[in-house]
Amino acid sequence: MQGDRELLNPWLTLIVVLALWALYRMLRFRFGWKLPPAIQAVMEPYRRGDYKASLAAVEGLRRDNEVTHNYCYYRGAILAHLGRLDEAEVWLRRSIAMRAEDNLAAFRAISHTTLGQLMLQAGRYDEAEKCFQSSMQCNPNRGSPYRSLAELCLLRRGNPEEAMRLAKMAIVKEQANHLTLEIRKLSRGEQLATLAWATAAGTHNSSEVARLVAEAIENVGSGNVQSTAEVQYHSGCAYTELGDIQAGVRHYEAAARIDRQGHWGRLAQAALEATHPQSR
Repeated sequence: MQGDRELLNPWLTLIVVLALWALYRMLRFRFGWKLPPAIQAVMEPYRRGDYKASLAAVEGLRRDNEVTHNYCYYRGAILAHLGRLDEAEVWLRRSIAMRAEDNLAAFRAISHTTLGQLMLQAGRYDEAEKCFQSSMQCNPNRGSPYRSLAELCLLRRGNPEEAMRLAKMAIVKEQANHLTLEIRKLSRGEQLATLAWATAAGTHNSSEVARLVAEAIENVGSGNVQSTAEVQYHSGCAYTELGDIQAGVRHYEAAARIDRQGHWGRLAQAALEATHPQSR
């Protein structure tokens, strides 16, 4: 009996450890962890689309009056939303350099994707592509650089089938990641809206575009201005691609109304001026 107990104890320990790990994974996926207070102070106005207040809060990310990688990243990302691209590029590149020193590839991947999005804003498409590829090399399991490459294909207007493939790949990649429920839904909304645009350009299947747009809007919700406006803008692009200008205008108007300070709102307003002159 004593020998049986000695053999059983390691198995019991293993079962307990595995159960605790499964609980940890479940709670992390379902609820996530609270952000540090200084980052939370940045993210609260960011989610509301108040990028000016968010930029002011970034100063709380300094440490002993010195900049940190979080300071550089958030400052660069928020400046990009405000359209201050030259400044934003400096800070994002500095963030990537600082992350290279701490060997945290996952965080470098995020910075590369954000820098690539800035390059898309600036129309520097070749550099954007390199940034997204660098992001994949740092972390091949994130969906975001695949979605961004799909967007790049659509902006180049050369290969909608490749854009569809990349957007679908982004969805597959993100489903395999252990993200909080909020982030998973936001990412899925963004990916579905990009897929809707790619589908409109590649197949002109209006019923499938409508389905994807509806699912994208349902997933993204209204709790994060940046993601919500992005989904509305890309939905507008999808309907415009189909030749349904009226539906496109509705989505552009929603994006412009939601994102009054940011990149997607500016893009939506420009699209309105191009497709709906009465909105000027």
